[in-house]
Amino acid sequence: MRSPKQRAEPDADGQYHCFHFGKNVDAVCLRALDDVAEFLRKHPKAGVRMNPGWSKISRRIYIDGVPR
Repeated sequence: MRSPKQRAEPDADGQYHCFHFGKNVDAVCLRALDDVAEFLRKHPKAGVRMNPGWSKISRRIYIDGVPR
């Protein structure tokens, strides 16, 4: 298995920022990483902000070591 290059991280308020496909605004803010994983599974082309760089990632996401 490959090592992660980026990881989902919460903002200063403890919220993860998820986005529907094609969106970079109007974040779906979630407090638990399990909720982020559920959101990403339900919305296959959705993305989440990740560090380093706080960029939105929507491809090559692994949840519990399994490709989404």
